[in-house]
Amino acid sequence: MSNGDSDTEREGRLRSVLHETTELLDRAGVPWAIAGAFAADEYRGTHRFTTDADLLVQWRDELPTVLEQAGWNLDVKRDAGEPHLIRARRGLDSIDLIVGGTEYQSLAIRRANRGPLTIEDVLIHKVIAWRPKDRDDIRSILTAGEEYDRAYVDHWVREWDVEDRWREALTWS
Repeated sequence: MSNGDSDTEREGRLRSVLHETTELLDRAGVPWAIAGAFAADEYRGTHRFTTDADLLVQWRDELPTVLEQAGWNLDVKRDAGEPHLIRARRGLDSIDLIVGGTEYQSLAIRRANRGPLTIEDVLIHKVIAWRPKDRDDIRSILTAGEEYDRAYVDHWVREWDVEDRWREALTWS
C-alpha cells in the first residue's frame, strides 16, 4: 500500500489480507474470530475506516510456523511466558492475532463460528479496551438499535471488572 492509497483502497487491502489469513488458519485447524474494527463495523450505525486488522485466535504450537511458512514475519508478545499477541507483518501488510487465553475468549471464538465476534462480544471487548475509538464503536453500536443479549454482556463486564465503564456506555444510547 502506498501513502497515496485512499482509505477505501487501504481497507479493501486489509479485508483481502484478513480473508487470506482466515483461510490459512482454517487449513491449519486454528479456531479464530474477526475482532477489532472489522467486527465492530458489522454492528455500528455508521462505517468507521480502520488501518488495522485483528483476529482473536486459539493458540496452537504450530501457529507461528504456519504463519512464517506463508511469508509472515512475526513478533510474538508474551505475558508471564504465555503468548498473548502475534504481530504478523509481510511487506506493507500487517495483522494482529490476539491469542485467546481465557475461558471468555474461547467462548467468544466459538460464538463467532469463524466470522466476526457477536455483537455482545464486540461490546465486551470494546468496554475492556476503552480507548477513544472503542468508546466511539460502543456508542455507534448502541445507538444503531440492534438487539443484543444484555444479561450476557452484564455477566462478562462484571467478570472483567469493567462494570463502571459499561454503566457509563449505557447512558449514551
